[in-house]
Amino acid sequence: MKVENRSILDSLGTSLPTEEADTLRPSLGTLRLIFLIIAAAAPMAAVLGVVPIAFAFGNGLGVPLTFAGVAVILGFFTVGYNAMSKEVVNVGAFYAYVARGFGSVLGLGSAFLAILSYTVFVCGVVGYVAFFTQVALSDLFGINVHWIVPAIVAVVLAAILGYRQIDFSSRMLAILLAVEFAVLIALNISIIWSKGADAFPVSVFSLSAVFSGAPGIAIMLAFTCFIGVESAALYSEETHSPSRSIGLATFGAVFLTALFYFVTTWITIGAVGSDVQNVATSQLATLYFNLGDQYLNKLATHTMELFLSTSMFATLLAIHNVASRYIFALGRQGCLPAFLGRVHPTHASPHNASALITLITVTVVAITFEFGLDPLLGLGAVGIGFGTVGIIALQALTSLAIIAYFRRKGRTHWWRTLTAPIVSFIGLALAVSLAVRNFDLLTGSKSPVVILLPYLLVLAFIIGGLYAIRLKKSHPDVYSAIAQNVNSEG
Repeated sequence: MKVENRSILDSLGTSLPTEEADTLRPSLGTLRLIFLIIAAAAPMAAVLGVVPIAFAFGNGLGVPLTFAGVAVILGFFTVGYNAMSKEVVNVGAFYAYVARGFGSVLGLGSAFLAILSYTVFVCGVVGYVAFFTQVALSDLFGINVHWIVPAIVAVVLAAILGYRQIDFSSRMLAILLAVEFAVLIALNISIIWSKGADAFPVSVFSLSAVFSGAPGIAIMLAFTCFIGVESAALYSEETHSPSRSIGLATFGAVFLTALFYFVTTWITIGAVGSDVQNVATSQLATLYFNLGDQYLNKLATHTMELFLSTSMFATLLAIHNVASRYIFALGRQGCLPAFLGRVHPTHASPHNASALITLITVTVVAITFEFGLDPLLGLGAVGIGFGTVGIIALQALTSLAIIAYFRRKGRTHWWRTLTAPIVSFIGLALAVSLAVRNFDLLTGSKSPVVILLPYLLVLAFIIGGLYAIRLKKSHPDVYSAIAQNVNSEG
């Protein structure tokens, strides 16, 4: 394979010969990168599935400003993230950033944490795709199938698309996202047309509303609606001008997603009224379908139901790509078997790493099926809840790593690499605490076993750190590459 970017390979310290060296082919522009990021957040699934819960069990009228506040925290995170993306061009993203900030032990610990979090998240999303597809087929077409059928179809499609070059997946995600936004924007416009200025009640700007009810639950749920905004750096080696595009795409994705959530929840309150908390409680699973019936028509509601499934598939594909790139990064650096760090000779994709994620997903889905677990609660809610806690924890750790990296380099900037990361760390650490304390609500399960699952994330982090210590003794060259050579500048 012809190597087009020797500087990245040299900086990684790879021992592969030139003709076998593995680099990912740059094919993404900023706009496609934004599509990949937003797709991971699944805006339609977030609005239809998470927002009603935030209204009902969170702070009701305070939900729009809660989304705005969470977006501000993520904006602070993006400031430091952008600064770091100009320094480190590596498909390992969070793990590479933590390694550069804190060294190999914490770096490899964060890598194991990332792989576990994103892989379990993928498995959870399959459960959601299977459940909502099963419901849509039954309600819309009268076709009754076992949930395992759409689960298999979803896993196979994600495997095929994940095997190919990322630009193919990005086109697919762009189409699905366009439909998602079109349907929900049509609902918003219809409500505005019907309600006029009343669609924008000023009561949502009351701080007393924000702190009413259970604001902590609303904050936790709002963070789950932004999962995926951190993924831009994972595509840094597949992006044209990564030093410019990564930060721009992340800022753009956070802004657009936050604006969409804020406006949609604001208009929802205008449509439902000030009693939105009680209404959402009584219509938890059907709130937006009922609004679709009232302000659009049955066809629009059915379209919403159908594209809820495709929204979840978009998330499945996006997070599948994220998980495979973490495994690829470790395989390429010699921390995992070398074949996982190879790219496809034609598609220039991390095909072996992608295949491993598919194999793990198939195994978990098969176990779920064999034991008769519910795809929505037994697999979906638990998997996504577990992954969400791990991903937010990674964001918090990365915020501290950014501070440490620039401090050691003697290039600390009072805002970009100090104040903004500190504020984001505080906000993200609060979100992790809320998620762990309310893990039963996040997963929909009060099982003692499920509630203890977040501690597996700590265990994965510790195992990764211990593995790094072992590498220091047995393979010092690999250990050194983790800490020193993930930076494109050496």
